[in-house]
Amino acid sequence: MPSFKKIIQNCLALILVIIGTLITVDLITYISLPSQGIAYVPAYKKNRFQEKLNAAVHYFPRGYNVADPVTGFDIQKNIAPVAFNMADGSFPIFSNDIGCFDHHTLAEIKAAKSYDYFAGDSFAWGYGNYEQNIPSTYEKISGRFTIKCGIIHSGQKHQFEKFQRTEKLIGHPPKRVILTFYENDVANDYAYPHTTVIEGYEVDTYKFDPGQFQLVPRDMDQIQKDILAGINPKSQDWKVRLDAWLDGHSLSWNLMKIGIKQTKARELATIYGISEGVNYGKDKGYGTAEVSKKNREALDLWFNDAKKRKYELILILIPPKLHHANTNYYGGFRDYLNSKNVRYYDLTESFYESKKRSEELYWLNDGHLHNEGNIFVGEYLSKVLK
Repeated sequence: MPSFKKIIQNCLALILVIIGTLITVDLITYISLPSQGIAYVPAYKKNRFQEKLNAAVHYFPRGYNVADPVTGFDIQKNIAPVAFNMADGSFPIFSNDIGCFDHHTLAEIKAAKSYDYFAGDSFAWGYGNYEQNIPSTYEKISGRFTIKCGIIHSGQKHQFEKFQRTEKLIGHPPKRVILTFYENDVANDYAYPHTTVIEGYEVDTYKFDPGQFQLVPRDMDQIQKDILAGINPKSQDWKVRLDAWLDGHSLSWNLMKIGIKQTKARELATIYGISEGVNYGKDKGYGTAEVSKKNREALDLWFNDAKKRKYELILILIPPKLHHANTNYYGGFRDYLNSKNVRYYDLTESFYESKKRSEELYWLNDGHLHNEGNIFVGEYLSKVLK
């Protein structure tokens, strides 16, 4: 009968063999598997701290936005050019001294005899080279001095607040406001104010539960911890860093953790999941739906202000890429605007008439207009808004 010492030695030898086998398997799989890892092992071949930071924040460069007590966030003033990276490439972004993606300074704006004002979300902001975006193209061709104050991830309420602040700085109203409208603006207004800035990063304060059709507050303390860990992983406890390293490099470690993983949390969407409850087609209820009420109220702010202070207000309806030439897409929304006696242009009609395919107007992987698409719209607006 083997001695107790011998049994211990045999057990240790077996453990070493198992560990050695796992290390060998992990090494072989790490070298042979593709860099993106395995779909059902989401943490493998990933930097956990960077992944959590990316999941917590929006894609803006750190410092481009600043927290705001009313709107939740705004563009930081006087930002020097920095690269904005997206799936289809990158382009430089910046801001002027009134917090807009615009080269005109406040002094230049005040010195101008009159000005047009571009408002809206990411389509009005640009999402491409500054010189080629919609407001820059419009200004260059029309010759009308134009202030470019679109704000990514915003609805009409946020945009109106920005407009009021900017106009107050300037001292007098514009001759014309061009306000872009996109299908997810209803979601932005429904959840407004829905975004803040933490450690220089733009962060949504809500998720959306499609099953219950309700906003769900996010754990902002945990988000701040994830951001700080992503900025400086060395600030984390050594055990956390070791676990994160094993997540990224050891398939066997991941498989073992998957086996003891807790119950899966309910699936939550971004606030843009709210858009699923909106239909802009003819007789589809935009004008009466509860989900669109806050958006209608926000638009009324614009409509009433334009009438009261006698500037020209023009809405530009921008379709999603999948419906770019579907002239029925905004049919019900057009009826609503007609009932309000509001001037508008529906780009589905100009896109349809142009016979252009969606890839000739929109980025390949992204849903926004690319540089050529921006130029097309800017040229079109300068023509119809003579």
